[in-house]
Amino acid sequence: MRADIPLYVVAAICFGLAVGLHLYSTTVSEVASTYTVILAVLGAIFAGVGYSMRPRQIETVEAVKETTVKDAVTETETRSSLQLVDVKGIGPKRAEQLRSIGIQSVEELAKQSSEELSKKANVSTKIAGKWIEEAKKTLKEEKQQA
Repeated sequence: MRADIPLYVVAAICFGLAVGLHLYSTTVSEVASTYTVILAVLGAIFAGVGYSMRPRQIETVEAVKETTVKDAVTETETRSSLQLVDVKGIGPKRAEQLRSIGIQSVEELAKQSSEELSKKANVSTKIAGKWIEEAKKTLKEEKQQA
């Protein structure tokens, strides 16, 4: 659970109590003014701590640019008529995952062992084995058509 939301709620309650106390007190007594200020300060403190506890957005713009440029160079070097998405069972997201672990082409996928691929891609060895077999079939079909 996010830790910042309860802190924002407590801050809102403190601010609400401070406003309510200020409006409720008909006489301007020092005690009511002191409590109003204390509640307002507590509200500000809780809001600040909540803001510091908010989830961070990771700056990945540079990493994405580097990866994209690196992938483009590697893909240009190893480009054949076959793409990873041409292998049965591999869609665009899986193809991107395979590229991120260093498998850039169908040929490289066909050379993998199912145990290593399953560890790298975080899938079962059965699924990895199917991908490898399908990659081999796809390469075989490509060679027959050529």
